[in-house]
Amino acid sequence: MGDPIVAEVRRNREAMMAEFDGDTKKLTAHLESKRQEMESAGYRFETAEKRKKRLARSRKQREAEIKRVALLTQ
Repeated sequence: MGDPIVAEVRRNREAMMAEFDGDTKKLTAHLESKRQEMESAGYRFETAEKRKKRLARSRKQREAEIKRVALLTQ
């Protein structure tokens, strides 16, 4: 039997996608329309700049790990 949390996430995803006819653009537009309300409720959103920095940092960490492993296997 699978993980109940994973199963719940999948059910919720399927229900949400059904609500928007499987159209991710409709879902995104809906979420954007609710953004101010969600921020007022305490949700925080990552800015494009912060996302870019986070991804660059992650990429550097992966590259450093690959180099480290390569040195250990020599």
